Amino acid sequence: MTEINCRVCGTYLESKYTFKEMMFGTREEFAYGECPNCGSIQILEVPADIDKHYPPYYMSFNQIITPLKRLPFFKRLVGSIRMRKKYRTSANKTLEYLKPINTMPSAKILDIGCGKGQLICLLFNQGFEHVTGVDKFISKEIDHGYGVRVLKKDLSELPSNSYDVLITHHVLEHMDEQIKELKECHRLLKKGGIFLVCIPILGEVWDIYKENWVQLDAPRHFVLHTLKSVQILAEKTGFTIGKTIFDSTAFQFWGSELYKKGIPLTHPDTHQTYPVEEAFTPGELAEFDERSAALNAIQRGDSARFYLYKN
Repeated sequence: MTEINCRVCGTYLESKYTFKEMMFGTREEFAYGECPNCGSIQILEVPADIDKHYPPYYMSFNQIITPLKRLPFFKRLVGSIRMRKKYRTSANKTLEYLKPINTMPSAKILDIGCGKGQLICLLFNQGFEHVTGVDKFISKEIDHGYGVRVLKKDLSELPSNSYDVLITHHVLEHMDEQIKELKECHRLLKKGGIFLVCIPILGEVWDIYKENWVQLDAPRHFVLHTLKSVQILAEKTGFTIGKTIFDSTAFQFWGSELYKKGIPLTHPDTHQTYPVEEAFTPGELAEFDERSAALNAIQRGDSARFYLYKN
């Protein structure tokens, strides 16, 4: 097995853990190391057959795409006024990502690693007309209409200084060469642009469950970050972290509890997510929600959004 240095800070990775594949329940084992400097946990060697761990029924390949509905002309004309009002009053989950940075409908947005383009279609229906997706692993380019497309390209093929906002929604942890990819993201952003990074984060649930933490997701997750490692990664690639919002959910508890009991996240026959209502009482699920909210409040949940500003 090849020993490697930390992909983030360069420190020698100490091999400490063996994690099993549990999303589909193959239970194949993979070696991970922990960085003694930045605290991140990383796979020691990316499997040569990594593609087999992304079967056709993998969740991002089966996104439900909402049909596009272009807003009437008048609503588009007063788009900025309308969006400011929605940010103040709406609880729309799609707008949750852009609300902290007050993104207006005129912004050019690129969703990286977007799969079929579920998020950009939802954003278009909220009034964002300049939305594009890119995913080099799709079979071919997807045109959803109204100029909303998912490009089959590598980031290096896209033009510099082209976007106001970049989004990676639980994609970064699947990337091996993270410094290289973030430098490309820096190049793609316009001056003053913002890069939204949504990732799992090592926190309280990792401390509790260790190898049974559901967000380890071996071997698909190459790097599991800490707050310190995200800070180092941002500084090395020309970004400043402007905002950090913890947004973990009850999934961190019920998913980890399933793994602790040896139960895969998905059913081996149907590939549907395990019916949590059969494993936990309503009271237990409510407690998981409460504990998640409490952990988010003290920045110890297992998922966070980082808003990186281009220096």
